[in-house]
Amino acid sequence: MKMMQNISPTAAEAPSSRPSLVFGDNGDRGWGPIEHFAHLAARLLALNLQRPTLQGTSRLSNLRQTFTRSRRGPSPGVIYLAKSPGEVKSLMALDDFDHPRRFRALWIVDSFWTEWAPSARLMRHFDLVVYMQKGEADFYERLAPGRTLHLGWGADVLDLGSSAAERPVDVLRVGRQPPEWDDDPRSLSVCNAAGLQFAGRPPFLPEDPTDPSLGHRDLCRYYGQAKFVIAHSNLAAPAPYTHPLKEYVTGRWTDALAAGAVIAGVQPFGDPSAEDLLWPGATLDFDRIDLSHNVAALQEAAASWSPFIAQYNHHQALRKLDWRWRIKTLAECLDLGGPKLTSELARLETAASTATV
Repeated sequence: MKMMQNISPTAAEAPSSRPSLVFGDNGDRGWGPIEHFAHLAARLLALNLQRPTLQGTSRLSNLRQTFTRSRRGPSPGVIYLAKSPGEVKSLMALDDFDHPRRFRALWIVDSFWTEWAPSARLMRHFDLVVYMQKGEADFYERLAPGRTLHLGWGADVLDLGSSAAERPVDVLRVGRQPPEWDDDPRSLSVCNAAGLQFAGRPPFLPEDPTDPSLGHRDLCRYYGQAKFVIAHSNLAAPAPYTHPLKEYVTGRWTDALAAGAVIAGVQPFGDPSAEDLLWPGATLDFDRIDLSHNVAALQEAAASWSPFIAQYNHHQALRKLDWRWRIKTLAECLDLGGPKLTSELARLETAASTATV
């Protein structure tokens, strides 16, 4: 699929022209997986990664962009990486957005926030619109007819995943939890009484401007030490920043599976993306949230756990979840790519075909 064939680079363009990847930097915490993805995509596609601070938009600017259309030109294309549809207008307000370019692509991470999406008229500015939640296909196709692409959550399985047989932690708590699982000392006590080794929330590392992936790599290391990672659907464990009605898989699932762990909790099977991202054995599904009841299920599952489970999950993740597969599809659509992506895909294919299961 090459949706951008009509905007391929011409012979007259300078060989040094590099497309850009624009990812707004507002100091938000919790975006480590996407931060890492942005740097990985920029490296594999030789993109100029830009991290502007996003500002609010003006009514005049919105009106102008509603009734005009961005021009095509010889300048390199841009991929705009939006955390949600609500960030799109701020990306469009950047000073050089209207500069004539070969293409403008938009990748929306939390695409389930459809109530925040710009109008179809504003979305005309984008030649390609990528959304990450499979169940939003019809919505985005109405906004950008013939210009949409679904690319689901992924993980850097190749470099940050693990099939390690040694798993000193039986149960690892990471991130948002319902009240019953949010008290780590209490969870530790209940798990220890059941003979399970419990580890609470991993610490946040200080940000290092020279190594934006440091915190994410550290978290993936914790995943690789665990047999089971506790993660619950946003509908079972809501928070002010989660969608109140739509269920969805997040990077916690894909990163933990990449590390060979099993996801334990009330699972977000209401997200149609789950059928592509999860497989039999990837999850231990709780029928309700009840600490004692849940720990009893974990005790039973841990008794039958073997290193094969970690190896199998890692192998499945190599085949289904690695970000490089998503980047390959994006590159085909935008006529990008190059030797680095080709080399990494060959390395991934070798790993996926030779993994021990």
